[in-house]
Amino acid sequence: MEKHDYTSVCIYLITVTTVDRKRILGSLVGDSPNTAEIVPTALGTYVAEAFRKIATETTKKTGCRVQVLHYQIMPDHFHGILYVRDTLPTDYALGKIIAAWKSACSHAFWDDVSFRAQNLSSEKTPLFSRGFNDRILFRKGQLQTWIAYLKDNPRRLWLKIHFPNRLRKVYDFSAGKKGHQYTAVGNTFLVTYPERLQVRCHRHLTEEQIQAEVATYLREARRGTVLISPFISPAEKAVYDACYKEEMPMIHIVNRGLDGKFIYPSGRDLAGCSDGFLLVLAPYADYSAETAAKRITRAQCLDMNDYAEDLANIALKCDERDEERDMK
Repeated sequence: MEKHDYTSVCIYLITVTTVDRKRILGSLVGDSPNTAEIVPTALGTYVAEAFRKIATETTKKTGCRVQVLHYQIMPDHFHGILYVRDTLPTDYALGKIIAAWKSACSHAFWDDVSFRAQNLSSEKTPLFSRGFNDRILFRKGQLQTWIAYLKDNPRRLWLKIHFPNRLRKVYDFSAGKKGHQYTAVGNTFLVTYPERLQVRCHRHLTEEQIQAEVATYLREARRGTVLISPFISPAEKAVYDACYKEEMPMIHIVNRGLDGKFIYPSGRDLAGCSDGFLLVLAPYADYSAETAAKRITRAQCLDMNDYAEDLANIALKCDERDEERDMK
């Protein structure tokens, strides 16, 4: 990734973790993924309030507008989206803003009565681990994706706690005829199923043709065939939707890195992994040239389809596809 100017106008997703990942900022409640939420502790509430204040204080000190767009408290970490709306002074870059906020949080932590009772050492341990993780907004629509991701954090934590094996991230996962390596999340046994079929549909199909493709692939999935694809074209997405609804086995090749510490599949992909019928494979590393691209390119689409083809071991016969279309 190119060197970034942390004084520039930009939107950042900031993540910090507590030292030793102590679960002291909040607790997970809820009896299902849909009812999961985080109830913050007094310390967690202070951390969130201090995050809002640091933006206001930075604006007052520098005259540069800094705005908090969203945040999410988790038991052992905190996510916040910070919008730097004016170029910051060279001596007051993003790192200084975050350092001031973390310092304030540590002092609140040290002043906490329960912490003082447990800490028998004279050395004061900071609340948060050294440094911070930041992601830089550079794609159209990415902000709403980030906000949705933060809101979805409690549900994902619930799933991780209740289905730990299904959501365990597997690094350097080797699969396919060529032995490509992926970061994998979900049911890794799907790559061993006896019949695995690539889903590949032309981008420019009529609605009638799309429905024919859906019927063809859904029929294969109902037979127990694992469907594999990046699911990019409208027809491929329709196949994904139909098979997902019936919880058919699928392998989804994604054009995002999953090797980052805080990055997991999102939305339906994560739920499908937890339910055991989906495997998400990331062939690209986080912050690689492929994942940094502002929009997916034709070359990358072809590359991802090559990965899907490598993982497949059967192919649709032309007469099977024609037969399905004739039925329409």
